[in-house]
Amino acid sequence: MNWRALGCAVLAAVAFVALGLWSLQMALGQPGCPPVLLWGSRQYAAVGPPTPEPVVADGEPVLLGNILVGAVTREVYGPAGSEPAPDVDEAPDDIALACGDGSFVTYRYRSELPGLDVSP
Repeated sequence: MNWRALGCAVLAAVAFVALGLWSLQMALGQPGCPPVLLWGSRQYAAVGPPTPEPVVADGEPVLLGNILVGAVTREVYGPAGSEPAPDVDEAPDDIALACGDGSFVTYRYRSELPGLDVSP
């Protein structure tokens, strides 16, 4: 048995597993909300600090659906009376995003991103 070859194989396996775990951690992201949110061709900027419940405009926030942030989905809330729109371009200007750690951040519509449409 060649101990040098066995040692190299074990070292390669450890490096492969470590790189895979690091890549998975990077893809899943950390809990928390990003400062800028891209939703379809719309760009939202965070306003204010995280809150323990969703806060948007006046009234009780309503669940609009889910959005993909990194490799995880997060709930999106809109102002009272808003409904999930089939086209993201009809989304409300103020939304709240669940951060994955029990907090929520309010976002305000900032701009359209010309030529960029990442909606499914």
